[in-house]
Amino acid sequence: MLLSSPWDAGSRGTGSPRGPRAALDLGSSRVRAGVPARELIIDRPASLPVPDGRRPPRPRGGDPEHVPPGGDVPRLRPIRHGMVADSRACAVPARRTLLEATGASPPGEVLLAVPAAAGGADRRRAVAAVRSAAGCPVRLADAPLAAAVGAGRPIGDPLPQLVMDIGAEIIEMAVIVDGRVEHARSVQYLPDRAPGHARPRVPEPVRHRSADGLRRMLADLPARQRNRVRSRGLLLTGGGALLPSLPVWLAPRLAMPVHIAPDPARATIRGLARLCLAPAAARAAAAPRVH
Repeated sequence: MLLSSPWDAGSRGTGSPRGPRAALDLGSSRVRAGVPARELIIDRPASLPVPDGRRPPRPRGGDPEHVPPGGDVPRLRPIRHGMVADSRACAVPARRTLLEATGASPPGEVLLAVPAAAGGADRRRAVAAVRSAAGCPVRLADAPLAAAVGAGRPIGDPLPQLVMDIGAEIIEMAVIVDGRVEHARSVQYLPDRAPGHARPRVPEPVRHRSADGLRRMLADLPARQRNRVRSRGLLLTGGGALLPSLPVWLAPRLAMPVHIAPDPARATIRGLARLCLAPAAARAAAAPRVH
């Protein structure tokens, strides 16, 4: 069932032939919406207060509740490890953030980032949440690809790029070639500090698992592609890329340069916005539709 929406019901068609007019990034900590035509990004918390302090039901995908220290109001967290655990609850921050970004203009179609590691059920829950929130078609794009585009890499760049996107509860490593994710690995984890903390921290064992994953990914590449990736270096995106010691720690372990994207926490939403402005590229790069 769709949430009550201020947008015209006519926006629930088959999508705009000009491509998506709004972009959405559902993160474990933050929900970000963008309207490319207005060069606008709205960034809001992904969590919700639990009504009357009651414990929410446990959805598929894990316990969504986080109880802050000091006896503060418990928070409902419908997005875990970058994936939607509770479609109905997730529709609330998605709708709120999209409405703030688009105002009275119906989205028409939304381009939504999903982790490359997301399975069919994960993608269906994400699409259900956004359809419920916006009442319009949803097109999917792999988050590491969007992050690379948002970091300034050309859409459809034929040269391979190794990306590590460090989210609040998931780290995704991917090789991007010709505007597509060719290889991907992910590490799901629980941060030392709760998502949304002003100074997030990736646990030391997770750093080592991620470095091992990058080395294995490089080893699996054909020699020519591996050499091109190494010469270009690793691109860090996501809020965790701001950890000051991480590039220095990674570079010698990978024997390659490490670069941080500009404003890395918003690289994914910026990339989605760029894809919205290039409809043909957005269709070519889009992850498979979920019905």
